[in-house]
Amino acid sequence: MATHVDELHVLPDVARGGWRVNSTPFAWFATFGEAERAARAQATEAGARRIFLHDRYHRVRAVTMH
Repeated sequence: MATHVDELHVLPDVARGGWRVNSTPFAWFATFGEAERAARAQATEAGARRIFLHDRYHRVRAVTMH
């Protein structure tokens, strides 16, 4: 059974390259697209309301889940 979370974040992984999703368990992805798809799937399963997509230039885009 999934744990309820309010939000997930897709973040650049500066140390290793790639991208990470701040979920439990921690998840790492080679591309932004893979990380975003995984975050959307996890958000749906966990009942999260929003995903925050952080790019490498410190910009953030919020995605509201339906």
